[in-house]
Amino acid sequence: MHEFSMVNTIFKKSLEVARLNNATRISEVNLEVGDFALIVEDYAQKAFDSLKKDTIAENAILNIKRTPGVIQCNSCQKKSEIWFNVEKDKAAQEGRLEEYERYEKTLAEESFLEGNPNLEGNLFLCRNVTVLILL
Repeated sequence: MHEFSMVNTIFKKSLEVARLNNATRISEVNLEVGDFALIVEDYAQKAFDSLKKDTIAENAILNIKRTPGVIQCNSCQKKSEIWFNVEKDKAAQEGRLEEYERYEKTLAEESFLEGNPNLEGNLFLCRNVTVLILL
């Protein structure tokens, strides 16, 4: 559960900033999370709730805003926004669901921190691809 580690770091920073500004309470923490971070919001909320007890953030609210991931096509250099759930639905419609689920499993098992930023091949399709059918 990497959510706890992430929320703990953000929470500590929030307390530090509050102290530097002589704040007596923190009412809310706003967190913007990219879809590629693979953060489970319920886990992040539970981590926040456990960390805020008996602090100046005890009554604080955690606001989580999801943002899409952005990829750049190696062929045309176009940047596209990607949402994992949307891409998974597309993969299912195109008969690529098993391949996509293997990719998801790899993402869950490997860490960018372990020096493997590519994590196998990219299964996301460029939005700029046009298909020519020659008859």
